[in-house]
Amino acid sequence: MIPWMMLVGIRNRRDRVFRLWIPIFLVWLLLLPLVLVLLPLAFIVLAVMRVNPFRAFLTGWQLLAGLRGTHIEVQDENAFVLVHIY
Repeated sequence: MIPWMMLVGIRNRRDRVFRLWIPIFLVWLLLLPLVLVLLPLAFIVLAVMRVNPFRAFLTGWQLLAGLRGTHIEVQDENAFVLVHIY
């Protein structure tokens, strides 16, 4: 299943914390019309390149589904950034 929510947390050196919950499902809904319009073009391009379009789209779906559970932390002396995808 593709991820639905993302947490972005930022903490500066003064221990001020900023957390932002981003509903990724709204981004998916906004991108859906664009994907539907570009889908026939993608099929044609992949067929010309002799790539199985069904396998290519399955691989893309698996990449999106693999994002779930991603946890990224970046820290230096000035700030701390956390990204967690649910």
